[in-house]
Amino acid sequence: MPTNPLIKFISEDTSMVPIAELKQHLIFYMDSPPGPKTVRQVLALYFDTWGDRFVEYSSTAFGSLMQPWNAQVRKQFENNELPGLRNVRNWGYSFSDGRGPDAWMLMFHGYKPVSEANKAGFYRFEFDWNVDTDSLKKFTMGLLNIINCVSGNGGYIFQGQPRGPNSNISFKQILSWAKRYWGVEVQDLDQTVKYMRDSFKCVNWLTVIGGHLATTNPGVISDAKKAAYQFLEINDTVLFQASEVPLLGDRNRKEKIEGYFALSKALEPLQVVEHGSFANEFGSGWDEASTNAWIHRFTDPDTFIGLT
Repeated sequence: MPTNPLIKFISEDTSMVPIAELKQHLIFYMDSPPGPKTVRQVLALYFDTWGDRFVEYSSTAFGSLMQPWNAQVRKQFENNELPGLRNVRNWGYSFSDGRGPDAWMLMFHGYKPVSEANKAGFYRFEFDWNVDTDSLKKFTMGLLNIINCVSGNGGYIFQGQPRGPNSNISFKQILSWAKRYWGVEVQDLDQTVKYMRDSFKCVNWLTVIGGHLATTNPGVISDAKKAAYQFLEINDTVLFQASEVPLLGDRNRKEKIEGYFALSKALEPLQVVEHGSFANEFGSGWDEASTNAWIHRFTDPDTFIGLT
């Protein structure tokens, strides 16, 4: 694999998890928690597409620790643990291949309807930065035949550490990169899930608008189809593609990402208006103003440029 062009470690040990790195990803937001039947189909599609490369997993319940994952554990999980999803404690699971840089990860999680009623459930997939994009798009299409989502996106992402002892230095680095590479997603799920039950976040290489959101303004969808490099309708969901392949949008090299701008302008009426600060603000370089300027960088570029 070619060397990752954007990766930052906190020490000289490059086998450790980076504090920030370029990856590729997919994420889908739902207005209800993932259920065991749908998860079973998602896992089957994932393993059929990519193989089972995971070596550890855990519940997403607070305080859960990673446990070994292998063929025997997988069978036990599918037969015993998965049917209990959404019962009392376990509302999601996370799976990892155990690597530091270029790690592959799968996560799904839902929030309790009463105590956490306003948060979107999600499926989240991370891949190495150089994963085959044709396979990634095909996998996305397969997922949209299974998942009923509000919105989603996929392509390049800066994976960081929004929580924990390295969060400040991690998101300082991401902010620096984000000012230069406009085609790359920035993510802090703890914040974003608060806003994704009735809107979409921002355009990435792939942008998904679910049926419920699409029907709120059919004219927007019509305009977006004209603006997109390609689009595909799957059931009542529309998958928009901004460019032939994911683009970094390197402003220093004047890399052209007109498709991202055009698609963002068309979809703007469906976009989240206000979003909380990435990385809890303190010491990270992000605050509500810079977070929202970044989210709306394609429709209001001058405000984000003004931060640099």
